[in-house]
Amino acid sequence: MKHLKKLAIIAALLSTSSFAQISASGRIIDGTTFSTNNAFQFFNDSTAGEYITSLTWDLTPIGGFFDTTGANPGNSYSGLVINTSTGGVSATAPSNAALDGKRTVTFGFTDNTFAAGKKFIFGVDTDLSSCIDCNGINGAGFIGATVSAKFSDGQTRYGTYTGTNLKGFGSEVSITQPVPEPETYALMGLGLVGLLAARHRKSRHMK
Repeated sequence: MKHLKKLAIIAALLSTSSFAQISASGRIIDGTTFSTNNAFQFFNDSTAGEYITSLTWDLTPIGGFFDTTGANPGNSYSGLVINTSTGGVSATAPSNAALDGKRTVTFGFTDNTFAAGKKFIFGVDTDLSSCIDCNGINGAGFIGATVSAKFSDGQTRYGTYTGTNLKGFGSEVSITQPVPEPETYALMGLGLVGLLAARHRKSRHMK
C-alpha cells in the first residue's frame, strides 16, 4: 500500500505542478496586419508574480516570414514597430535588416518590465512564402503559428494560435503548455520503475 501511495503522490505532483500558475496569452487583430503598430498583442496572465523575460514568435508552421526591408524576399515591406503609447512595455528586438526574411523573432524584456498584468504590443509586416508581397498575413492567417514565453523563474510555456470569437480579432493564443525536458521524463520514469520493482520484490517475499 505504501508504494501505491507513493505512486499516487507522484501522479498528483505531475498533474498539479508549479506550471499551473504561469501563463500568457496573445491575440492578433482581424483583417490586414500590414503597416500597423498594434496588430500583435501579448499579455502576462501569470498569477504567481513571475515576469516574462523573453517571447519567441515562430511563423514556420504557417510558412510565414518577416518582410521588414525592401530586400528580397518581398519588396513591399513595413518594419518592426514596438508600441508603448498605450501602456505596452518595451523590448529588445533584432534590427529590421537582421529580421528580414526570418521566420522567428525573439523579444527580450529587462527585469520585471513585462510583469503580471502588463501587455506587449507591436506591428510588423509578415508574408506567406506562397504569396510574397500580397497583402501580408491577415489575422486569421496566423492560426497554427506558435509562441513560447520564458518566465523569470526559468520555466517556459508554449502555445499555438487558434481561431477566436473576440470581436475585432482574427486569432488568439493561450501560452500555457509546459514541455518538460526529456531528462525530466526519464527521471520520473526511473522513479516509477523503481517503485514498481520494489513492490514486486515485496510481493514475492510475502508468497
